[in-house]
Amino acid sequence: MKPSATTVNQEFYDEFWRSCPDFSRYNPGVLHRRRGILALLQSVPHREILDVGCGTGELLVWLRSELGADVTYAGADLSETTVEENERRHPFATFQALDVQRGALDRTFDAVLCTEVVEHLDDRPRALTNLAAMVSPGGHLILTCPTGKVHATERHFGHVSHPSPRELRGHLEAAGLEVVSIKRWGFPLYTALKYATNLNSEWALKNFANTEYSPTAKLVSKALYYANFVNLPTSPLGCQLFVLARRPR
Repeated sequence: MKPSATTVNQEFYDEFWRSCPDFSRYNPGVLHRRRGILALLQSVPHREILDVGCGTGELLVWLRSELGADVTYAGADLSETTVEENERRHPFATFQALDVQRGALDRTFDAVLCTEVVEHLDDRPRALTNLAAMVSPGGHLILTCPTGKVHATERHFGHVSHPSPRELRGHLEAAGLEVVSIKRWGFPLYTALKYATNLNSEWALKNFANTEYSPTAKLVSKALYYANFVNLPTSPLGCQLFVLARRPR
């Protein structure tokens, strides 16, 4: 019998989170997304935070270091293996397995995060409807994802397509949320970096994706992180979306 798409995805992400922890710790795009997410979180109530697609819980660990222990933290991920490991590693948070294309958790949060997930999904409208269902009245959804061209390195990581701001706005409004802001970040350097990296995608993946970072790779990643502060706060040419949406009371 042919395995279901969900089973294939679970196996993919079980392996993904096992093989690329350094990518989630040192990649300049990851670190700049954290900055953007924190800024949005600090602008809205965030007593209870849910991270959908939490992976190994790195974002929640970092947010706790910034926001403190008075916040309630929870994570959900498609990979049941990763969820079980998170429960052992991160006792400050609760974790549940969730396929957001198929359902939602049976509770709501005043801040729901979904970062770098929707570009992997086939049923984006249903996933966004399920995300909206987990936002408390008056609460907010913070979503990040790439937009524009899907590069070879991104297809390696399972990107199906990159939504446009217009597409996301339509799906979110259909799900009953009010779009507060959509920001396109990354121009000029981060956008250029994606193109440069994909001049030799095999080399980039070998040295900066599913591998333990060498001291040189860590140094390069740190240099690129600081260099990306030159990007404009927002630009129609940016390749990274930061979305803030609100559920009406």
